[in-house]
Order: sequence, then structure tokens, then C-alpha cells
Amino acid sequence: MKRLTLFFFEMLFFVVMANSQHLLIAPTIEKTIAGNQYGSQLSFETKGQWNVGGFYQTSWQQTTEGIKFINPFYGITINAPLAKSERINFYVNVRAGVVNQHFLVVAPELKTKLIIHLQMQARTT
Repeated sequence: MKRLTLFFFEMLFFVVMANSQHLLIAPTIEKTIAGNQYGSQLSFETKGQWNVGGFYQTSWQQTTEGIKFINPFYGITINAPLAKSERINFYVNVRAGVVNQHFLVVAPELKTKLIIHLQMQARTT
């Protein structure tokens, strides 16, 4: 059963890789009950703007010995488009992972993506 499950996830990963349009790397900052958490997310975006990937985030404290990382949270993320327009997109996101190597957490989210187009005009003198 374990091999069959692993095979299923590998096939799902290769299907997502084959249909992916972009590789996205994003830094994250999140305010939680435990304090601020910092991390990053690596995901593949498909042509239909679905994202599948992984994430890692943690809090840190300054101690006399140096920086101590606490409450690590890592796992997988799935991002589905909810509404799209020319300037702003809305997504439903689900993150599932492990906190402190003991607790399984599933966190649903609503995300937005703001698209800013900068136009540069050349001046001639």
C-alpha cells in the first residue's frame, strides 16, 4: 500500500511538472497567534493558474547564543483560481503540513495577486 501511494504521488508530481507553465519562488511573511513567521514557497503554476508546491516557514527568537528557530511549519500547498481579471486575481489556497514535527495542520486561505504594469516614457531633449 505504501508503494502504491508513493507511486500515485510521483505520477501526480510528473503530471503537474509536464503541464506547468512557470516555476514560482515566493518569500512569505505571516502573522500568526505564535508571532510572525518567515519562510518561502516553491510551486509550479499551470496554464490555468493552478499552483502546486511546497512551503517552509518558521519563527525566530534572538537569544544570547544567537538566533533560535521555533515552530517550523512545512508541507504542501495547492492554489486554485477563484476569480481573474486584468489587474487582480483571487485564489483559494490550502496548505497542509507539520508543525514542530508533531502536529498535522490544514490551513485554508484566500489569496490575492495584484498585477502592476509600469510604463516608462523616454524623454528626448
